[in-house]
Amino acid sequence: MKKKNFIHVKRSLGMADKSLFKVFLVTCLFFYSLLGVAQTRSVSGTVRYADGEEIIGATVQIKGTTKGTITDIFGKYTISVEPNQTLVFSYVGMQTQEVSVQDSRTIDVVLESDIAELDEVVIVAYGVQKKASVVGAISQVSGDVIRKVRTGGSVENTLQGRIPGLNIIGKDATPGEEAISYYGSEGLQMNIRGMTAMGGNSPLLIVDGVERPFSNLDPNEIADISVLKDASATAVYGVKGANGVIIVTTKRGRSGAIQLEFSSDFSIKTPTVLPTYLNAYETLLLKNVASRNDQKWEYIVPDNELQKYKDQSEPYLYRDFDWMDFYFKPAFDQSYNLNARGGNDFVRYFVSLGYLNEGDVFTTGNKLPYKYDKHNGSYYHNRYTFRNNLDFTLTPTTTLAVNLGGNVRDYGKPIDTFTQERWFQSVTDFPFYPVDALEQYPDNKIPWDQGVTRPFVDPNTVPATGRLMWEGGLGFWRHKGNETSVDINLEQKLDFITKGLVVSGLYSYNNSALYRQEYSVANFYAYYLDPKTKEWSRHHSEGEIDYNTPPPNMRVLNDNVFLSSRSTYYQARLNYQRTFNKLHSVSGMAIFSRRQSQGLADFPHYEENWVGRGTYDYDSRYLLEASVSHTGSEKFAPGLRFGTFPSFAGGWNISNENFFKPLKDVVNNFKVKYSLGQVGNDGGISRWLYRSEYTEGSGGISFGYPNKTYPYIDEGPVPVTDATWEKATLQNLGVEVGLFKNFITLEVDLFNERRTDMLQTRNRVPSWVGVSSIQSNIGEAKSHGIEVVLGIQRQVTNDLYLYFDGNFSATESRVVFWDESEHIPDHLKAEGKPVALARRLWSRGVMDAGYYSNFNELFLYPQRVDKRPMVGDLKFIDFDGNGYIDAQDGVVGDAPWEPTRIYNGTFGANYKNWSLEMSLYGISRTQRMVRGGGEFFLFPFTQHRNNAYVAHADYWRSDNLSPQFPTPHYDANNHYNYYNTQFAMIDGQYIRLRNVRLGYTFENVFRSLGVKDVEFALSGANLFTWRRNKWGGDPEGFNFGEDFGSYPHLKRYSLEIRVVF
Repeated sequence: MKKKNFIHVKRSLGMADKSLFKVFLVTCLFFYSLLGVAQTRSVSGTVRYADGEEIIGATVQIKGTTKGTITDIFGKYTISVEPNQTLVFSYVGMQTQEVSVQDSRTIDVVLESDIAELDEVVIVAYGVQKKASVVGAISQVSGDVIRKVRTGGSVENTLQGRIPGLNIIGKDATPGEEAISYYGSEGLQMNIRGMTAMGGNSPLLIVDGVERPFSNLDPNEIADISVLKDASATAVYGVKGANGVIIVTTKRGRSGAIQLEFSSDFSIKTPTVLPTYLNAYETLLLKNVASRNDQKWEYIVPDNELQKYKDQSEPYLYRDFDWMDFYFKPAFDQSYNLNARGGNDFVRYFVSLGYLNEGDVFTTGNKLPYKYDKHNGSYYHNRYTFRNNLDFTLTPTTTLAVNLGGNVRDYGKPIDTFTQERWFQSVTDFPFYPVDALEQYPDNKIPWDQGVTRPFVDPNTVPATGRLMWEGGLGFWRHKGNETSVDINLEQKLDFITKGLVVSGLYSYNNSALYRQEYSVANFYAYYLDPKTKEWSRHHSEGEIDYNTPPPNMRVLNDNVFLSSRSTYYQARLNYQRTFNKLHSVSGMAIFSRRQSQGLADFPHYEENWVGRGTYDYDSRYLLEASVSHTGSEKFAPGLRFGTFPSFAGGWNISNENFFKPLKDVVNNFKVKYSLGQVGNDGGISRWLYRSEYTEGSGGISFGYPNKTYPYIDEGPVPVTDATWEKATLQNLGVEVGLFKNFITLEVDLFNERRTDMLQTRNRVPSWVGVSSIQSNIGEAKSHGIEVVLGIQRQVTNDLYLYFDGNFSATESRVVFWDESEHIPDHLKAEGKPVALARRLWSRGVMDAGYYSNFNELFLYPQRVDKRPMVGDLKFIDFDGNGYIDAQDGVVGDAPWEPTRIYNGTFGANYKNWSLEMSLYGISRTQRMVRGGGEFFLFPFTQHRNNAYVAHADYWRSDNLSPQFPTPHYDANNHYNYYNTQFAMIDGQYIRLRNVRLGYTFENVFRSLGVKDVEFALSGANLFTWRRNKWGGDPEGFNFGEDFGSYPHLKRYSLEIRVVF
């Protein structure tokens, strides 16, 4: 009945006016649509980093949909969303965050880094690791730190003191050649944890996974630099890992809107330390003392002439010249860099362009007797750098990385192979006579160089050459160079086989060339105005008188390839990384690689490596790592070319144990680690030692009829058919501690190294055997040391942050076995000596016991058999007790040339937008022998020069029994004190104010111009140097900066600007 009535009603509706029903339906749909529109709203906000900086290009997406947007250059976004939906905020390297919309119309988000600390990820060999899981001895510095240190054109110099155990000595600061070593240029020296090898000690240099130098990288391109020091970190590099590895990683792109950064700095530079000399009058007074001591009466300067030197009444005849004031002036450097990074889901890019210009602190470049161009004989350096790193996501599982980098540069320098002359110029000499000299003393005899400045020569000195000859008087060199590198790396995930498996292939090509062109004159002519006759004479560059030859024209020689190298490298790699049950993290790696390289005039070098490594991490508490490298080198005979180098390491994060939790508030981090392994070294070993060598010698023999001459044939060294690698067994025990939530951090590493199979010449083989040399892998050496890193950081208030980073390293090495004659006295053997000293046994010196203070003492001490001392001379110790002084009494120094103690402290503070940082750097336990036994150091009047330090005035006299120097003498070659002595071994200890930087950042001030941040900074480098030895040049320079090829070390004052768009 009810069913029937229902049907009746429905039918009734259908029979009624259907328009009424349609109106009702439309009305419902209309109100429903209004309700839907009311639920959709516009939400906006800002996405920032934890430090408050806005994130450009962060992704904002509605969860479960494909709808989204990205933040603009101010980190802002706007999106339409419903109240019941959720927004997902993400950015590369940051933790993804989800926020429910609900009733919010403004949602500001702060994204946290994926890692607890910015330095937690560490670059290791062929990859990266979290710092908490690292068990090797690895130190790292970020590119931002490097960028803020202004020390010239070489990246290596910026690392000095920043990394414990890394010793960097910048011997020569020549613009464009800071890191180049050849005859006449010392370059810089690097070693890790001291010197243990008697051959090469230089570390392996890696840039973006490929062996190549990094000196000429723009600091703005660098993301970070890691130094690998123990076997667990370096064993995978086989025969090249024994001396440690330096890995440079350049910056890469990231997804998001483009970010532009422009930076520039302008520097004023002057020499750090210059020698101080006596004036002419004081020098000649001392010269008279030396002449009387040696009874060289003809060289004594009479009182009337001394007075003229003192009052300068006739300055062109009796000269008093300040060479240091003449040589040097403030010079200027400038650099610019523009880089961009950004990308999308398909490609990410980092592009950088840079320019560096280095000026010359010497004034002499444009004061030479020729004019060629604006540079003439000046030092200068221009460098243009470029980089383009691209990362393509070809598929969800396939990526392609393409790196293109390099530089083009040109620099000039005078022909200056022996520039030590510039440091020993006589104060009674001129560089040139001014025009006024010709007006006062006319020259009617010599037709050349009338009415102009005349180059000066003193024909009484040895050699009698024009003084400006040593500053480019004979011409100059111009260099043009380029470096190019291309890397292609393809990576494919193999999750379809097993999760975490990745295969990749890398190909790299590297090329560098340096061209030199010479611009020179055949002779250099100089003049002398005789004080007695007031007559002019003219001399050519060999000192002979020449009145008639016209000045030569500049000749331009063809340019030639001065230095060159090229290499190709390819690598196949299989990686595996996976975590099981959130407790067991395992990783594995297998690599095959080959490298071919070739120098300027060289046969190709070949290398091959098979590498394996595995790691295990249990709950971030127990860490294990093992690696092995099977490496080949073509330096050795077939069958002996491959060697296997294993390593093992383990670590224990004790602070992650449950029993340690009660101490976590005090000791938040406590880890111990240990590594043991073996690495190899083929550096410094000649190629093809296993082959016999015969060469055509000089001369010959003639016989037969008709007579015919047959050349002599010389036999080379005896082949070493069993030569192999030098092996280094390394151990490292380390402790890492963090106190009070890392308010204080401490890292201590103890290391030990044993080198065996060191290739050396068999010195016990007598010369009558008839061979030039026999070599064997028989040498042994050892070293050990300690590294300490201390960090203190404190957020005092919301606006004030203070920090201190300090490091200290100490090393000691000894030669354990070296093939030497058993008849050599122990004090003259290499065995038992520090390796750095054993490498330079020729620098041993006779020990002294002060000065002869009276006549009687001349008969109480053994003396040299060829010379006789006088009161005030050095007393030598008869070390072997044979009754006289000879070379057998020489002993090595107390400390090696390379420092064995290195320390650095960096103090910093950030207050609001201000930043301040100051670094102190120092070395100790190092000595240098002044070259030539101290020829100019002890004898400032030798070769008829008049060149004396202020310190020389502190000499032995009856009223000065504790002086710096013995009594003065005239000529070095004929005197008792001219000998290799410990007196000439100079303490090289110094402490330097390495860097000071004050910066201020403007945030959001120039937003209307599209500028995000602007930073201004004032900085100074090498501002102050305290040194143990108070005379001479900079203690870091070769022979204290007073030898051939040495350009003075520089202090700098810089203005920096950095703009982020």
